[in-house]
Amino acid sequence: MKSTFESFSSSVLSVSSINPLSSPEIICSRVSRISHHLNFNKLAESTNTSSDVHQKLSLLPNRINCEPPHHLHLLVHGSRGGEIHPSLLSLVDQLKRHKNRSVSIEALTDDNPEQIDIGNRSVFLVPLFLLPGSHVCIDVPKIFKRLQEEGQNIKLFPFLGSFIPWLSLIDDLITSQSPFLKPALIHHPVSSDTSDVFLKSLEKFLNIPLYSWSRWNQDTVNKEKNYLPIPYLLTPNKNVEIDSKGEQLKSLLEIDIIHRGLVNILGNLP
Repeated sequence: MKSTFESFSSSVLSVSSINPLSSPEIICSRVSRISHHLNFNKLAESTNTSSDVHQKLSLLPNRINCEPPHHLHLLVHGSRGGEIHPSLLSLVDQLKRHKNRSVSIEALTDDNPEQIDIGNRSVFLVPLFLLPGSHVCIDVPKIFKRLQEEGQNIKLFPFLGSFIPWLSLIDDLITSQSPFLKPALIHHPVSSDTSDVFLKSLEKFLNIPLYSWSRWNQDTVNKEKNYLPIPYLLTPNKNVEIDSKGEQLKSLLEIDIIHRGLVNILGNLP
């Protein structure tokens, strides 16, 4: 297993570190701090050298000792009118059936989201976003504040792309590729200082090139290096075209190891 973030791992994986935020704006400073701390030249060697996803997920807190478990309110982008992709609905269904979790899901594109009706149970707001763009820094805090005002006992979880078990899962996907292939991660274009720092750190951690899809489609030099593009997208996006030389590309949740891994990650949250 590739070594994990030295300064970041203890705070994310510790149950005691998951506390309610005093204001929704904290998420932006938290993202900046995370990006600043992703110093991969100081990564500690891990004692776990297995690439087994289940062993990596053992780093997660054991929710059996944290009763009752939080309700999970997943936040996704969604399509027009609040439509949610079937792979995300399948994720919710598997969390309910196989992990016995109380789960709801909300799309940013839904103008009239349903209220969460779970009594007095505490809630984790879990943003299923991969990069610290405007959705993480602007939309997520707004929704967090709205849910607070509705009376929810709610805590804000780090966005998915900054969570170590998720990054370990992506690292497994990359290392599972043929040694004769050179993968490159193709992501949504982002333009903030925070996201730029985060992407540079992520590139060092994964040790593969990262390109926005707009740059990838224009950069003939990189295509000549015969990189295998991996779309850094949870679900298919009809507005995204990635030049793949005719190869059929899958979004992440269409890949079985990623889908099962994310079910385990979310299912094991306290």
